Amino acid sequence: MTQNVVDKDAGQPVRRSRRVLAGVALVLACLSILISTVAFWTHQVALNTDRFTDLVTDVLDDPAVIAPLADRVSSQVVTALDVEGRIAARLPEGAQLLAAPITLAIRDGIDNRLQVALARPVVQDGLAAIVSFTHARIMNLLRDKPEAATVVDGYIVVSAFPVVEAALEELQAIGLLPADVQIPDLSAPEAPEMLAQRLETAFGITLPEGFGTIQLMKAERLLAARAAVQAFDIVVVVLLILTAILIALALWLASDRLRMVIYLGLGSIIAFVLARLAIGAIEDFLLDGIADGDLAEAIRAVFDVTVADLRGLTTVILFATAVLVVLALFTILRARGGGRLEDLSIERIGLVAIGFVVIWLAVGPDVALLAVALIIGLQLIMRARTPKSEVAPPVTEG
Repeated sequence: MTQNVVDKDAGQPVRRSRRVLAGVALVLACLSILISTVAFWTHQVALNTDRFTDLVTDVLDDPAVIAPLADRVSSQVVTALDVEGRIAARLPEGAQLLAAPITLAIRDGIDNRLQVALARPVVQDGLAAIVSFTHARIMNLLRDKPEAATVVDGYIVVSAFPVVEAALEELQAIGLLPADVQIPDLSAPEAPEMLAQRLETAFGITLPEGFGTIQLMKAERLLAARAAVQAFDIVVVVLLILTAILIALALWLASDRLRMVIYLGLGSIIAFVLARLAIGAIEDFLLDGIADGDLAEAIRAVFDVTVADLRGLTTVILFATAVLVVLALFTILRARGGGRLEDLSIERIGLVAIGFVVIWLAVGPDVALLAVALIIGLQLIMRARTPKSEVAPPVTEG
């Protein structure tokens, strides 16, 4: 008997070390699940030109996108074509002071008409092509490939030439541009400098640098991430493999593997919910580098529709994980109840469900899910620390 006690005491440090290692593997696995999911989504969506363009196309007719585009382009066109000088040349001597207010009125009129014109399918198609073209060029810049994005005055610029074409058509319609001048096709996904040359040839003028473009963000911010993006393809694969290894390690080290499945599920839920709650702060940080305040709203609309896709993916993962946790919990409860659920277990499940609904209605689903995950996790930890002698045996019938 003395030998048995000695063997039991000798095994305690080993079991304790195994529990500590299992806990470390659990935390790392939950973090790795979150990071690898975001990395995989970034690789497949944010850095994929076709997928990104499909998402952004849905907001190209949003007023938050159209309004700043129309305002910026109308100002550029009126200035570059010297509309005020053209009006002054047509006014009689003594009335030329009216050229400035007339020009302002024309600019506002073009702005309003552009906002309508930008909703036309042909212009929308041109904008979608420009988005795809610009995204591909930015990816080339990040991956250090030829045909990279255009940089003007230290800023990455996005082409607005489809909008310029619509503005020129409006000016020609009111007679400020010669009717016999053929406005070139500016909707083609080409470099801004090439499209500007077409305009200069057509109108016989010299356009200012940066005409037909809108500053997006400082190039140095993108260039700082170049090394990370170039290694990103390998990083995603490594993260996915690492996640699988950490999950397997946590399960192997666990003395109760079914309980570890629940811990992994709850930990992943907590990690994903916290990440979803942090998206707003991340969005503000990323938009801080946008050159112009009015353009920030357009970029925010694009960012929102892109992040909505990530939220959709995390929602699916959260739902699947919650189902897995519930199934594992029911399995444990039924095992403790001798094949049936105890009344106390059913009561606790009901209270948790009611609490989840109440918190959801009060502060939202993310916080509600976080609270429930924490409650269940604490309950499981407390039960795991309770000596088996204190746990009531299952009730048997007859």
